[in-house]
Amino acid sequence: MIHFDHSSILKRMRTIFRSLIAVAAIAGGATMLTGCVGDFDYGWNPTPPYGWNNTFYDSALTGCWRLAMVNSQPVAGYQVNYMSFDGRGRGEYFYYDNGRRYVENTAYWCQRSSGGNSYYQVNIQYETSGSPTTMNYWFTDNGDTLWMQWRNSYGLQTYIYYYQDYLPW
Repeated sequence: MIHFDHSSILKRMRTIFRSLIAVAAIAGGATMLTGCVGDFDYGWNPTPPYGWNNTFYDSALTGCWRLAMVNSQPVAGYQVNYMSFDGRGRGEYFYYDNGRRYVENTAYWCQRSSGGNSYYQVNIQYETSGSPTTMNYWFTDNGDTLWMQWRNSYGLQTYIYYYQDYLPW
């Protein structure tokens, strides 16, 4: 007959359980510190303007995106910025100004495009500006490259963002 020492088995199971809890807490904390998409609840709640029908949140935008090129020119250093989209119409814009890091809350909504190079437009409203910026967008490289394009007083602007799992800050 085999004899089991139940107290040592229970002790070993508690040790394993505590180790798993510690690993989960560390992993969760690391994700919270370096993740790019959080749970946004900051009291700022813009919505699409009245009369804008058929708006939606494109799940393909969800995540963190790093600016890689502006009008066919690569960006590096303090020119790099990041956009995050939470999948529910909120996000953040991470950028440098005079070498200092800043974060700004954003709201966004999508709609079918009325022209340009894509079928869809994204409207991004920054917390510090009054009107949303509307741009055509599309994806390449199996969804890992995000193209944004719009026209302003300087002409046609094309920004290319690469998908990124986390912020390097």
